Amino acid sequence: MRRLVVLAAALAALWASPGAWAAGWCGSGVATTDRPDAVTGAQVHAIYATPADGPDNFAAVANALADDTAAIDVWWRGQDPARTLRFDLATFPTCTGLDVTSARLSLTGATVASGGSGAFGAIVGSLGSLGYFHPFKRYLVYYDGPPFDPSVCGTASGQFDRGPSMAVVWLNACPDGPRDYVAAHELLHALGALPAGAPHACSVRDSGHVCDSPLDILQPRLSGQPLTSELLDVNHDDYYGHAGPWQDIQDSIWLRRLDAPQQRLSIVLRGSGRVTSDIPGVDCAAACGTEWDTDSLLTLSAEGTARTRFIRWSGACSGVDDCVVTLAGARTATAIFGAVRIPVRVSTTGRGRVSCTPRCSPSFSAGMRLTLRAVAVSGWRFVRWSGACKGTSPVCRPATNFAVSARATFRRR
Repeated sequence: MRRLVVLAAALAALWASPGAWAAGWCGSGVATTDRPDAVTGAQVHAIYATPADGPDNFAAVANALADDTAAIDVWWRGQDPARTLRFDLATFPTCTGLDVTSARLSLTGATVASGGSGAFGAIVGSLGSLGYFHPFKRYLVYYDGPPFDPSVCGTASGQFDRGPSMAVVWLNACPDGPRDYVAAHELLHALGALPAGAPHACSVRDSGHVCDSPLDILQPRLSGQPLTSELLDVNHDDYYGHAGPWQDIQDSIWLRRLDAPQQRLSIVLRGSGRVTSDIPGVDCAAACGTEWDTDSLLTLSAEGTARTRFIRWSGACSGVDDCVVTLAGARTATAIFGAVRIPVRVSTTGRGRVSCTPRCSPSFSAGMRLTLRAVAVSGWRFVRWSGACKGTSPVCRPATNFAVSARATFRRR
């Protein structure tokens, strides 16, 4: 768990300064669950969190979150023109903007604050119980309750390649600390910084921060400067854009690529069903198309409705299992669905009958094994099948994904 601690001197007035990018939140309404994603890929979702007994300042904090994430985006692009954080966006009536949800915790403010160093874990646990636990989302949480330590501006914990993880900005601590600075610092921790192997970790006890420059955004104390004056890994030798063998935040899947074209993934559905992806982006009950960073790796899953079942993939996917797609270029995946129960019709030409195992009936559970056997009467012989069965063997095991209609032909001996 990493914390950013305020350095009291030289920080007056920075907290309230909105900066040139202040525009406010363009969304509408108060949502308590994550809205449908308007972007694809692993992303950072914004949460306004209040204790059970706290006041609701959603409108003001949503504006602050929108301004701060916009400032972080501009700063990050200035540090790395090829990448920036991928924030979770939603479609609103008048815009596409930051998806901010409101979460009222089950814990009181006093309970959280009295937890000391465990306050962060209490917030994470409470938010997790509300459903904020997606493995491909990082959560930027603005917590509007009593802080456990007024000198601790933010707290975060996370791993490089797995989630979920959270970055908490303690709104009522560090009143002179710039929120966007604190948020950017904690988001780096949520992405897995500082990775093991970085040469300029402050100490064994504080291995999550670097101490090679007072202007590095990942130093342990606020510098007294605005976010625009901070640097993303001074000399690029610790956690971002380095040449070492250890993990590099520049390679994080939570970053959006700005230096490569987007690749289109088209989903086609034959029959009624749904296709989703493990990484946010695909959730289709009809034909759809989404745009992804080049070389994105995602897993597609297909499921039927109450009356249909998934049969198989075609196109960029094959087989009947979940499909892993690498988007080195445009791809099209087709999911094929069929009815849960199918009609089975058997008929004969000549003198004979067809027996079924299981017993013949007008409908049959799709996908189950069905055996048809042609049995001639005395003086007649079986000749051939037609329809769902082919050939001259009297035993046929037709595919049962779709309707079965088979005819057995008999002739006199």
